[in-house]
Amino acid sequence: MKTKAFLVLLFSMLASTVHAGINGKPVILVHGFQVEDLQNNPPNEAFSNQRSIEYFGDFWTQRADDHHYFSSAERVSGAIKNQFKRHFEELESNGKCAQGCIWVTHSTGDLVLRDALSRLGQWGIDQNRVKVLAVVDLAGAGGGTELADLAVTVSQGGGLIQNSIRTVVGLFLGVSVIPDNLGVINDLRPATARSIAPQNQAFPRLRFVGTGSAFASLTKPFIEGSDDSVVPLHSSCGARFAGNYESCDSGIRVNGQLKSSRAPSSLLFNHFVVLMGEKADHFEAITDDTAGGNYATVVNDRTFNGLRVDFDDVTERKWWSWFTKVRTLRNGDRKSMSRNIYETLDN
Repeated sequence: MKTKAFLVLLFSMLASTVHAGINGKPVILVHGFQVEDLQNNPPNEAFSNQRSIEYFGDFWTQRADDHHYFSSAERVSGAIKNQFKRHFEELESNGKCAQGCIWVTHSTGDLVLRDALSRLGQWGIDQNRVKVLAVVDLAGAGGGTELADLAVTVSQGGGLIQNSIRTVVGLFLGVSVIPDNLGVINDLRPATARSIAPQNQAFPRLRFVGTGSAFASLTKPFIEGSDDSVVPLHSSCGARFAGNYESCDSGIRVNGQLKSSRAPSSLLFNHFVVLMGEKADHFEAITDDTAGGNYATVVNDRTFNGLRVDFDDVTERKWWSWFTKVRTLRNGDRKSMSRNIYETLDN
């Protein structure tokens, strides 16, 4: 209990050292999959809370006002759902979001929050006390990832699985031995993820995606279409259907070239792809590391419940694209994806 109290105090102190919130509204973080939870099963709430504080690193932690936490050893429709119910009841009680909050998710956080938001009415949450203005989804895994299919296959396959697949799963999970209980990994299988809370929701989901390389690109051949080395574009874009996509929009490529590309024919309701980073990988999406490469705008010059999306983009002809038009952020490659997002939205 002392450790938990210290970490909560530390989180508050960090948040106070830098201007917290976005555009005057509180920010609530929702972390992604954490393999340590599988290694510490049954779940320990204090441990999960600690790990959720550490998950986003300095950049977002210092700019956030609160965070949700859950154990990755659990399932979305089980203990994770119950944990989020308690979180939203606390927000209703303290009134922190009575004037509106902005949620920032990463990876699996996209999926678990989508499920939670679909249950607010069922839980009796007064949405005049908990106003969801918008959700910023960084490398969202709401549509699942084929790596989760591989993990389940390895866990069930005994010695028949190829060593290359075992290696890829080890990179994805961070461990070489796959536990029998894969927890939320089961929910990240594309077919399963797409069956969770599929109904339309009123909350704008602003999507920020990348196609960078991690793990020396070893995971990429096992993921459908372009990806950030963990999550495919069909998931991070918020595509209505899974598919082999190379961009989130048919009129612009991830590097900003205004050329036709394989893209989803439609996105989930209220999902808007804002920014694509050609070299941002799954983990760089939430750090202040500069991945380099272009950031291409898709939806821009829009306002969502008072949150202005107004990135400083420029369209010009580039020699490297054989002088075809390219639309990118002005000097965007000098900043991390997260810094580009925060400095633009916090206006």
